[in-house]
Amino acid sequence: MAESKPTSNNKDLTECGICLCTIEEPKALPCLHTFCLKCLTKWAEGKKDTIRCPICVQDFSIPGDGVKAFRTNFFINTLKDRHVTAMTLQSRDTVPCASCGAVDEQTEGHCSACGGFICGGCIAMHSKLKIYSNHKVIPYEDLKSGKVDVRNLSQKKYCQIHEEQVVRFYCETCGVLTCRDCTVVDHPASSHNLVNLESASKGHKKEIEQLIQGCDAIKIKTDDALEEIDNVLDQLVKNAATAEAGIDESFNEAMKLLKDSRNKLKGELTKAVSDRKKQLDCQKDEVMIQQTRLQTALQMATEVVKTGSDYDLALIYTSLKTNLTELRDVKLAPVDKQKAAVHFKPAHIGQETTQKLGSVLAKQRKEGVGVWKLDRSFGDVGAEKLKYGRGVAITQEGDIAVADMADSAVKIYKKDGQFKSSITVPDNPWNVVVSSDGKLIVTNLSASVSIYDGKGNQKHQFPTKSPDNVSSDTRDTTHWGLAIDNYNNLLVGETRQKYISKHHLDGTHITSFKVPISPVFITVSLDAKIFISGGMDTDVHILNENGVHLQTLTAPQDSGWSPYGMCCTSTNEIYISNTSSGVIYCYSAETGAYIGCLTKDVSFPVGLALIDEEEKLVVVETKCVKIFKQQI
Repeated sequence: MAESKPTSNNKDLTECGICLCTIEEPKALPCLHTFCLKCLTKWAEGKKDTIRCPICVQDFSIPGDGVKAFRTNFFINTLKDRHVTAMTLQSRDTVPCASCGAVDEQTEGHCSACGGFICGGCIAMHSKLKIYSNHKVIPYEDLKSGKVDVRNLSQKKYCQIHEEQVVRFYCETCGVLTCRDCTVVDHPASSHNLVNLESASKGHKKEIEQLIQGCDAIKIKTDDALEEIDNVLDQLVKNAATAEAGIDESFNEAMKLLKDSRNKLKGELTKAVSDRKKQLDCQKDEVMIQQTRLQTALQMATEVVKTGSDYDLALIYTSLKTNLTELRDVKLAPVDKQKAAVHFKPAHIGQETTQKLGSVLAKQRKEGVGVWKLDRSFGDVGAEKLKYGRGVAITQEGDIAVADMADSAVKIYKKDGQFKSSITVPDNPWNVVVSSDGKLIVTNLSASVSIYDGKGNQKHQFPTKSPDNVSSDTRDTTHWGLAIDNYNNLLVGETRQKYISKHHLDGTHITSFKVPISPVFITVSLDAKIFISGGMDTDVHILNENGVHLQTLTAPQDSGWSPYGMCCTSTNEIYISNTSSGVIYCYSAETGAYIGCLTKDVSFPVGLALIDEEEKLVVVETKCVKIFKQQI
């Protein structure tokens, strides 16, 4: 029989959790879950020393005498008797008489001493015969009307050792029920604390009721925990559906790009084949003309030599000789076999022609934020030191690209801090991101967004559009915030008119929407939420992917709050730099809850980025770059 999982179903206590029928010969495990002796015996087959409860999956030692030695749950029999009583009160013909056994007599009352309902004849005998003088009979109508509570009906309980003796006492020393004979031999009053069963029951009830009250708090906690687990499971399903939709969308986009590439390649193939086919067809036609002339001349010459007269041969001799001589000396153009050389070279994984759909993130977040310590600092000395560092991004080669606003450049550093190169960007660059194809996209104080290749060559510029779908006015536009969303679209923040303009990576405009603050920095969470910070004395605002406001993040402590740079982790947490207090905070992107403080060893932190599988955090200060390493 297979092991079951824990269940919280609150079914009838008289129902066996294995066969799902009314329990017969109830045997209780130490956890109080009760089953039929037969079912529990079968459940324990093949198990040597322990048995696992089918309901709560706790393990218990099997007694030496086997499953039958588990405690008999007599209370289950009491509940079953109550059920029979309730059925009898509905129909008097339900059960036979407990005294005479008659099955065709109507029930008239209940006798605890006889052990159940009895007929009218037996009630009459009870009132006449002295032997029944200690039998208490309750009329059927008193039970039916509720004058007497059926829960007060009780049968005499006999000692399991002295089967003819009624249980009257409870031995508190041993914790067992005893009869009169037990008090003489096994539980003498001289060494055992014997209490009248009724008195013991009152004390037990009071104690159990207190324990029940004490368990109310944990019951509330378990209910809350189950509700929270269900909510997390629901969220998991929703997040999985969102992730699956993202996978499908990325796949469809990749398929579109691949189909476009296929159509282009097929077009090139068709043109190449068509051109070569024309050349070969022309050559074939020329050869066929020569062949036709040769066949005609040879046929004529052969026939006249064989069958013609001297006169016939003399007439066409000159003409035959001229044609045969020309045909004999014809120089046929060689057939260029290379014209058939049309092949296809498939791209390999990693080449630009292959589109990467994305990655699945299941890394579970560890509790807290861990310990982050300064690993190195650079960019503050030398000819290429930072003058006014702002946004930061990580290139495909793993280098660190920093927008230097005062020096009108994007400066590239290796991870060890060594300066690598500089890209001149006019109009005071503020932010930088790296696209999927390795290009650097930069915002500055102009009305256009600039795209550079890995060598620093400007490849393209494009303007943003305000929500009214009007191209930005150069005189009233400043682009600062910049991010790439989960669908590989570019989000550009305009700080004067306060809007975000969404574009494809080639600059094609998709949509625009207003935002509540100047979008100085932007980042996107794994669940497609857009986080925007506005700098001095503003909060962080959370929007959905369509620009609808969802939530506002405030400072976790009663201190200055000037959020600037942000980045998202693979466990869907948002790191936020607070320039007022010089700290890096961590929030849950899913709930907006504050998680903790990463580090305080910074002065005016601005841009943030993660490197080395998120074990290191890059923090751009105004005049240097610091890398913090998470301590394992």
